[in-house]
Amino acid sequence: MQYSFLRFAAFVSLALAPVLSAQTPAGTAKTAAKAGATGQAGVGGFKVGDTVKIDTAFGWMDAKVLQVNGNRYYVHAQSGADVWKPYPAELRRIGPLNAEDRANGLYQLHDRVQVNVEGRWMDGEVTTEKGMEYQVTLADKRTAWAMANNLRLLPGGDKPLPAAKGGTPPKPGMVPCGGKIEGRYSSTGGFGGLTIVFRAGKASVPDISGGNEELECWMSGDKIILHKPGAPNEDMPLDINLDGTIDTPLGEIKKKGN
Repeated sequence: MQYSFLRFAAFVSLALAPVLSAQTPAGTAKTAAKAGATGQAGVGGFKVGDTVKIDTAFGWMDAKVLQVNGNRYYVHAQSGADVWKPYPAELRRIGPLNAEDRANGLYQLHDRVQVNVEGRWMDGEVTTEKGMEYQVTLADKRTAWAMANNLRLLPGGDKPLPAAKGGTPPKPGMVPCGGKIEGRYSSTGGFGGLTIVFRAGKASVPDISGGNEELECWMSGDKIILHKPGAPNEDMPLDINLDGTIDTPLGEIKKKGN
């Protein structure tokens, strides 16, 4: 299988430990212990005990808030490391954005927006996010990268559109996953962390650059193929287990949210 996700897996094995440990300066645990848990929400509205998602060198993973200090949160990552992460650049809420997120310049995949391209506002859709920068696909299929100050949400642009029919299946007999596999699936344990979000026949997966890539999701029985049109050699096969979990090249993932 030649899908670039395997290159991503190799990258994870090299990047995971040094990156997370590098984000944990000496004495951080002691500082966090002294800070204490006040029960008050920090900037962004998160409290001790909340589950959030954090940005790492190889994509987003779940984490639990241990300490709060303004817009900085000391969290226990799904990988096992304890790190400080700032909101909104490297720490986000799980699920739909709220008004505070929007006010802090956050957008999410499939938001319908206008992007300022050389002084002209053009309609498009957010198709990739990387930190605080977003790729917008325009109506003519061109793409543009922009920061929040060059984006604005169209009226109703945060509401999902009706599910569209899928394109050409990668194999005969396969049907779109929409309505059958939906929601946020994350690693159940083991090495590293992986999150795939299934929405209306599409799957958002982390790419090697640290952003997210949207692929078509097709299924037949207990088999799933994440498909990139025009790149059949990069198809990513998945297996659905009897308990509803899904096997991926990076281990098992389980539904954790809508």
